[in-house]
Amino acid sequence: MELMVVMLLMTIVMSVAVPRLGEGMLQNPQKHLNRWMVNTVRTLRAMAMEKQVIQLLVLDLDEQRMWVADAQMDEMAMAAAAEKAFHLPDSIKFVGVAFPDADRATSGKVTLQFYPSGYADQALVHAQYADNVRFSYKIEPLLPKVKRLEQWVTY
Repeated sequence: MELMVVMLLMTIVMSVAVPRLGEGMLQNPQKHLNRWMVNTVRTLRAMAMEKQVIQLLVLDLDEQRMWVADAQMDEMAMAAAAEKAFHLPDSIKFVGVAFPDADRATSGKVTLQFYPSGYADQALVHAQYADNVRFSYKIEPLLPKVKRLEQWVTY
């Protein structure tokens, strides 16, 4: 009887602990970036409509990181937001950001805006994984989801 109770407790502990292992060291860097991008864009759209303030997604192509901010932040708050930036995994890098009616940005900081009316800047964020796998994130003005494309596309 005691053995059955111990085995039951071990089963419960393992059912909680094993899924947590996959979140850390066994995680695919592409999936991690995909989840961050999808959740962040969805959150920024919702926050812009809720707060009635333009929300920003800032991509630093030189330092391979991105963070969120809003248009009403002062310089100190913006710097604090940049300190909490999401750093891309080492095997993934941003290559550029393309806008429909503008040149493609390949360096520096690029800002995507999410407006209180629910709109967003239309953009393609080009990335590369392990020096040979190319993919893009397509952010549409009206659609709440980010679409991940398995190749680089252009406007």
